[in-house]
Amino acid sequence: MIKFFRKIRQKMLTENKYSKYLIYAIGEIVLVVIGILIALGINNWNEEGKLNNKRQQYYNQLISDINKDIEITTNIITKFKTHNQQYLDNLNNYTNKDITLSELLNNYRQIKLKAYQIRFNSSTMTSLISSGDIELLEPKLRNKLIDLGRLQELTIKDFDFTNNGASGIVQNISSMIGSVPLQKNLEKHNSLNELRMKNNMSQLVLAYEGAHNWIYLAQKDAIEGLEEMEKELREITEIINLKIKK
Repeated sequence: MIKFFRKIRQKMLTENKYSKYLIYAIGEIVLVVIGILIALGINNWNEEGKLNNKRQQYYNQLISDINKDIEITTNIITKFKTHNQQYLDNLNNYTNKDITLSELLNNYRQIKLKAYQIRFNSSTMTSLISSGDIELLEPKLRNKLIDLGRLQELTIKDFDFTNNGASGIVQNISSMIGSVPLQKNLEKHNSLNELRMKNNMSQLVLAYEGAHNWIYLAQKDAIEGLEEMEKELREITEIINLKIKK
């Protein structure tokens, strides 16, 4: 092909057809430029294809992480609501004028004093930020994910604070009761009667009531935050699902 074009150029120059040669030369340059542009276009298309594949992988990983976070958030909300409802139901016992300290204490002890840790699945988001690939995502989604990450960090800190407080409360109550085996062993020793739980029952009722009330208030605020987070997680899921190739 190259020899063919060279012969044409030589023939035009030999026949002094300079105007036609000039037109031909320009046409040849145009063809070369077009060829280069086509090659660049194909290369860009291939690169864009690679980026789209990477973007789709991130979308799928994000969906997996978010679905796990929704499950974690939903479970914690359910547990908190269960405890809080038990606490509120227990308050109704005070309307019974004949209820005893022993019954009140037993009712409070039926409600679990438990701390819940929460950790979110942030591996994909961490990878996006550390690699700089977060720029592959559109600004709206990118900003939502960044805001979500900050919210999750604050939520974890709040949970750690609440758990530390709850642990302190449980330790305080334990110091007033002693261990379960201890109370059973005390039944065999009349001389150690002053150590039995019934002797500080009024303090225990107050301690349990204060503990559950503190946890109730902390969890009430936590529920509002977690429900807002769950809503945000579902909105992000909808955005990503629209961008995942079926």
